Amino acid sequence: MHTWIRSAIVVIAIALVGIVGVWQAGNLVAERGTLGPSVLQSISPTFALLALVITIGVGALAGGLVAKISTTTTGMFIYGFAICAMAMRLEGATEFVTNEGNYSMLLFEALLMSVLVLLGTIGVFAIGGPITCAPQEDTQDSTPSQLGKTVLISLVVLPVLWIFVNSPMKGQVLGASAASGIAVGLLYRQFLRASQPLALFALPIAVVGVGYLVGATMGPSDIAALNEQNISRLLLAMPIEFAGGF
Repeated sequence: MHTWIRSAIVVIAIALVGIVGVWQAGNLVAERGTLGPSVLQSISPTFALLALVITIGVGALAGGLVAKISTTTTGMFIYGFAICAMAMRLEGATEFVTNEGNYSMLLFEALLMSVLVLLGTIGVFAIGGPITCAPQEDTQDSTPSQLGKTVLISLVVLPVLWIFVNSPMKGQVLGASAASGIAVGLLYRQFLRASQPLALFALPIAVVGVGYLVGATMGPSDIAALNEQNISRLLLAMPIEFAGGF
């Protein structure tokens, strides 16, 4: 297949999943009538969850098909852009705090998001195949060793978010999430390059969920604390925002 044809298909896929993500974001309506920022704490969690599943499903399918003619890395970019497009239309932490959202429920939402993202990632890899650009080694770590390294690498997202997120502004949150993804990617190449990074696309989202509980115990998390910038930085990235930027 000619390079220009592959490039055109990638562009069309980006546009398609972007439209789906923005369209489905309209089903995440908060108590005050704004869009987002939470799936399970919206006025209609069922429709919001269905919208998220549709977005992830379409993104994974499109990403997998693109991966077949291009690379799995490109396919994962297509998949992630679907979630990113949804996140860009939604409100963020300011709306969540204004609505007096529950951080324990947000932890559960992050865990759910992690599972859904993992399922979508498996779909992309199943259709498009493994990442072939990663260097391979003759010997591989045992499964427990790989799992331990995966968990430790995933934990790096918390200090990265703490450093880069100073406010709930959309661009800053998505940028910090992207920086977290870069950090995880670099550590993967250093310590887990002989394995496929399926879990590393999803586990950091669950780690961010744990960060909500840590952040909620570090000080006040109400609207006054947010306005005075006294709220923990670990509370400023919503699950969808982090997944979209990561």
